[in-house]
Amino acid sequence: MIRIETGPGGLPRLVATTQLSREDFEEIAARLGQTAVIARKAGFVAARQSDTAQRIETRWNGRETVANAEPGDWIATNMDADGSPIRDGELNVNVYVIKKDRFPELYAATGGSNEHGEIFGSRGTVSAIELGGGFEILAPWGEIQRADAGYLIDNGSEVYGNAKETFAATYVWA
Repeated sequence: MIRIETGPGGLPRLVATTQLSREDFEEIAARLGQTAVIARKAGFVAARQSDTAQRIETRWNGRETVANAEPGDWIATNMDADGSPIRDGELNVNVYVIKKDRFPELYAATGGSNEHGEIFGSRGTVSAIELGGGFEILAPWGEIQRADAGYLIDNGSEVYGNAKETFAATYVWA
């Protein structure tokens, strides 16, 4: 089920108890009266492949989501344009999971590395619609994703949320 509610400040808040498709993304944009905008990663990611199954908690000023990494999946850390890990107000590093089959489609090696792994640059762009009242959605990896304000992202094969501050720190309009 997909609902658009009134969130803080009268702004739209998206609630979805099922995983969202690209068609859902387009329908949500139309219901909100928005045209999706194109964005690309401004910085980089440092990433390493997981050698064991593990749960990775993505935090941005509170818990945003949890994902299970299987052996071979990539654990990515968002980096700013200067190569520093992006941290929230509580100094948590912004870390997340990318499935092993998707990673090479999304990122290309730059030749550098740091304590979080090899450095990669983004290969493409995403479509984004603003959710000023936030979201609570079922992410493609099967966990609930929450933010008080943010963006709904369509990366060409998956639709997920991104907290406003994380988006601002990692994307630029293309």
